[in-house]
Amino acid sequence: MAEAALVSALIDQLVSLAFRRVEEEVRLVQGVEEDVRKLKSNLEAIQAVLEDAEKRQLADLSVRNWLDKLKDATLDMDDVLDEWSTAILKLKIEREAERDDPIETNRKVCFSIHAAFSCFTSKVNRITLRHDIAHKIKDLNGKLDAIAVEKEKYKLNTINVAQPIERQQTTSFVDETEIKGRDEDIETLLSKLLHEDNNPRGKGLDIIPIVGMGGLEKTTLAQLAYNNEKVLTHFDKRIWVCVSDPFDEIKVAKAIIADIEGNSPNVSELETLLQKVRKCTEGKKFLLILDDVWTKDNKKWEQLKQPLKYGAIGSKIVVTTRKEEVAIMMGAANRMISLEKLSEEHCWLIFQQPAFLGRNEEECKQLEEFGRKIASKSKGLPLVAKTLGSLMRFKISKVQWENVLYSELWNMKEVDEIFAPFLLSYYDLSATEKRCFSYCSIFPKDHCIKKIELIRMWMAQGYISSGINSEEGYECFQILVMRSFFQNLESEGNGDIRSCKMHDIVHDFAQFLTKNECVTMEVEGVEENIKSVDEKAHHLTLVVESDAEYPAPKYNNLNGKNIRTLFVVSNTNMNSVDRCLFLPLTGLRTLSLECCGLKTLPESVSRLVHLRYLCLARNELEELPDSVCDLCNLQTLDLIYCHSFRRLPEGMGKLIKLKHLFIYGCDKLEGLPKGISKVSCLQSLDMLIIAEHHKEAYLDIKELKRLKNLRPEGHVHIKGCRNLGNAAEAEKLGLKNLSQDVYFLYLDFGELEKQGGFEDDSAILEALEPHHNLRVLGIRDYMCPNASPRWMLSLMNLRALGLIFCHNCKVLPSLGNLPFLESFDVFGMDSVKNVGVEFLGITKRGEEDGETSRDDRLKSPNPIISFPKLKSLSFTFMRQWEKWEGSVAETENMGLTVMPSLQNLVIWDCPRLQALPDFLQKTTTLKELSIHDSLILEEYYKRRTGKEWTKISHIPNIKVKDKYVQKDGIYIQGDRDHDIPGTSSSQPSQ
Repeated sequence: MAEAALVSALIDQLVSLAFRRVEEEVRLVQGVEEDVRKLKSNLEAIQAVLEDAEKRQLADLSVRNWLDKLKDATLDMDDVLDEWSTAILKLKIEREAERDDPIETNRKVCFSIHAAFSCFTSKVNRITLRHDIAHKIKDLNGKLDAIAVEKEKYKLNTINVAQPIERQQTTSFVDETEIKGRDEDIETLLSKLLHEDNNPRGKGLDIIPIVGMGGLEKTTLAQLAYNNEKVLTHFDKRIWVCVSDPFDEIKVAKAIIADIEGNSPNVSELETLLQKVRKCTEGKKFLLILDDVWTKDNKKWEQLKQPLKYGAIGSKIVVTTRKEEVAIMMGAANRMISLEKLSEEHCWLIFQQPAFLGRNEEECKQLEEFGRKIASKSKGLPLVAKTLGSLMRFKISKVQWENVLYSELWNMKEVDEIFAPFLLSYYDLSATEKRCFSYCSIFPKDHCIKKIELIRMWMAQGYISSGINSEEGYECFQILVMRSFFQNLESEGNGDIRSCKMHDIVHDFAQFLTKNECVTMEVEGVEENIKSVDEKAHHLTLVVESDAEYPAPKYNNLNGKNIRTLFVVSNTNMNSVDRCLFLPLTGLRTLSLECCGLKTLPESVSRLVHLRYLCLARNELEELPDSVCDLCNLQTLDLIYCHSFRRLPEGMGKLIKLKHLFIYGCDKLEGLPKGISKVSCLQSLDMLIIAEHHKEAYLDIKELKRLKNLRPEGHVHIKGCRNLGNAAEAEKLGLKNLSQDVYFLYLDFGELEKQGGFEDDSAILEALEPHHNLRVLGIRDYMCPNASPRWMLSLMNLRALGLIFCHNCKVLPSLGNLPFLESFDVFGMDSVKNVGVEFLGITKRGEEDGETSRDDRLKSPNPIISFPKLKSLSFTFMRQWEKWEGSVAETENMGLTVMPSLQNLVIWDCPRLQALPDFLQKTTTLKELSIHDSLILEEYYKRRTGKEWTKISHIPNIKVKDKYVQKDGIYIQGDRDHDIPGTSSSQPSQ
């Protein structure tokens, strides 16, 4: 189904720069110029009929077969040209190496007969290579001639490509939570969760199945309940697990543990995991969502259910499923919520929201008749209504709306009824957008797709430009979002989309388009599974289960030359990759081995000469083999959160195509190799490491300036700020001139191995002034007494601030005047003894820039608010802190309102702090207070008997020593058990 889009996208590439490069390099070979022109002419003639062929293939098998042949031929062409350009690239690298070390080169030339012979051989090889490429182009022309002749049999029409639609770049997407026609279902679900403490039998697991066909918003309904404010405070723990098919008890158990504890256990024995599940949930009132359950195997369900029975009475399990038999198997048919199709009116309301966005009232009236008829084709499915509405948003005239309404696709027997609306939207995309969308079928269902990762993978396949500007990739992603192909959008701190998911039906549609080209397989140690991969598969996703042994030699019988993507999703620790894995996979463009527990990578990785994208994130690697530097086509290298990683290869300068290097979270990495300064096209570097001056093997600031194309975006982490030495060197970094796209800055001064040596920290911090649109700032291991540079109060858009291990800092910065600060975390500031009213942005003498004196506040006619947007405040490991000022009388006398939006306050390991400030009594929004390892406070605010309990008793949720003493405004009785009433029993319910 996606063959035409692939061919069209490839032809766009093949008739551009690649051909000009080949013409230049083989101009000395007689007759090749004519062959290249002929090849180009053939491709352009074929491209003119591709749009018609794409639509005809649905009903005409012969056209579909013709497209298959064409796709194979264009992929062969792509391989030939890539092989040729790689050879040219390697030659360029060799020449640059000779230039960089002329003495060594001359020595070899003058004194080595072997070197002279090698030089002669090299020239012969270049001539042979030219003749080889010429021969291959002639062969390809022969294939293409036959395909062009066959084309005439099908009487394909030439269709002029429509003008590109003017894209609305500044648009707001429909809120995922604004669902129509489900009010009653939502109320029913919330009632079952909140107002029925027991199931009908009075005890045991309360299972609530949500049943309905695909696209009826079962998951959305569960999400709304899961994130409901009342639900948040009603349960001790909330757990979300996407189950999908097949039902894997080990995977589900691990997901439950990971959601509760924050990380997945390394063990894979089911019995051990189930014991762990019991321990995590025992005595706690939990809400567990099991999304997308298919299995009817009662044995598997019973194994998982047993440890969950030890939870507190009132615990709930919500199951979403398409099959009523699942609810019956779970013994919960009488608790089932059956979702019905929506009425036509509700589908119309969903449809018109995106379809009429930005239109005036007159336009809406003119299009309403057609719109209602199109919306009726949603067949009661809200997802389809939304997709159709997103399609019509870009149709301007009544004629365009009429064409959609009467499209032949609605009546095609070859197309699944549910897929017809998606095909309409798909056909409305450009060839590039089609290819980028269909490639998304490589991700498993419910996979969290990271935007940046996806765009880099598109680049690796050549679907979009990999040039300096990534706008093409961002625009393509945005278009797919606006077409409702993506959902569950997660945003960055600057409002940009960070990640998304695909609805199950949309994922099924993408797989329908790619057929055997994109293959996803669950590997359970069965060799036959790997053998069964279609020879035409180009993109392979392996979901490696706990008992599988992949990758191992016995699985290397794939037709590796055809495989262009290997995307491994692992639930096990591989430790190492077998050296034989890469031997057959010579055509790989994209390799992702994220979170596989890898400790080593074999030297044989160098065989992947076409590789553009290599993701090794979240592994246990300590270093990369030097052979990685032979991957001369590599564009993206992702090593984020490889916490054990210590060294990048010295030969990184050979990676002259490298554009994106991600090393954030590589905590043990001491520096960047000097050779990286030769990678002139490097655009993204998320962590800059300033090495100590005596470590000459690493990149310094002067060499960093050679990277002219470096354009940090999003997150920037500077490690080793103290090693800059002085303010002048710090200013050379030019943080103030960073792109406005950088919204997150982390300044890590580096741990001190000896006392002293931090006298210049203050001047360096002042010189590291960022642009004033920054949203998130972190400062770590800064050692001067004051952690408040002058520029900090100019960060008027700052949303979050973290001060970590600033051990010598004696005062907190005066941040009360920052209008949008929402989160402030202070961690390990051991020297702070007193937090005064200056912290609120008030000075005693009114002398500080950006602060207001008490007298000025008294004179001001306007209401004065300190920390107006602050929602989360935490103080951790402040062991010298004794006093926190801020009496109600003082703040009221100044007409000051303090922290009116505060929701969460955490005091952790502050053993000398004597009391909380009185102004917290006036903070009505505070929902949760946590006090831990702070002995004086724990005694002072002891429940009911503590001297100052009444000052905090208005806070609905209070935790002491990580146990609730008050929950949802209800005081917890008894000294023995801090948990919710009814949770003391550890006996399972029947």
